[in-house]
Amino acid sequence: MGNRKSFYLTEGVKTNLIFQRIIWPLSGILLFEICYLFSLFISPFSTFKLILFAILGLVSGDWARKKNQSNKSKKRILALRNDFPYFAEYLALCVTAGLSPVMSIKKILENDLSDSFSKVLFSELNQFLSEIHDGKSTTFALDELAKRINIPEIYRFVDALIVTMERGTPLASVLRQQAVDLREAQRREFLDLGNKAELKMMVPVVFLILPVSILFALWPSLYQLNQMSAF
Repeated sequence: MGNRKSFYLTEGVKTNLIFQRIIWPLSGILLFEICYLFSLFISPFSTFKLILFAILGLVSGDWARKKNQSNKSKKRILALRNDFPYFAEYLALCVTAGLSPVMSIKKILENDLSDSFSKVLFSELNQFLSEIHDGKSTTFALDELAKRINIPEIYRFVDALIVTMERGTPLASVLRQQAVDLREAQRREFLDLGNKAELKMMVPVVFLILPVSILFALWPSLYQLNQMSAF
């Protein structure tokens, strides 16, 4: 049953990707052709322009699809980086209390991540548990989880967890240290986002507000010089 469910999910994702690759370019073509129809009020019909607008719509639609996917990917990564440190801390706490990693993840999903705003990590961990229920080993399911998330610091966390489980060393101390490392990585990420936001805020100041301010300051002097040169 679990394998069949995973198969249907995979097929659903593939179908959605194919649908997105078709619908976005078609929407672009439709939009540009509508613009061309409006342009017929001021210019005669031209087959060349009709084909040109269709090509522009195709290219623009595909670009919009890639941009949309990129934005979704960025939001997904940000949500995972925001939620995963909390998950790592709760996992360390549950393992310290004597629960196994799988039971700890079940408890976290039931009590802490069920109301998660992003739901991204919640769905990934649910898929991890479904693979465990399908009979796959914990290390294999963890490795698949890291591959799906594909974020360096989370990959390191999962690798450390797998190595610790294979060696039979105590998990609690390793998980606590990994949670601290994830918090530090999250702090650096937020600092980078803040720096990027500051740079974006400087663009309108430097290229719009500052030139206008200089123009207003110099305009009276330039006007008087222009009047004096006229005499």
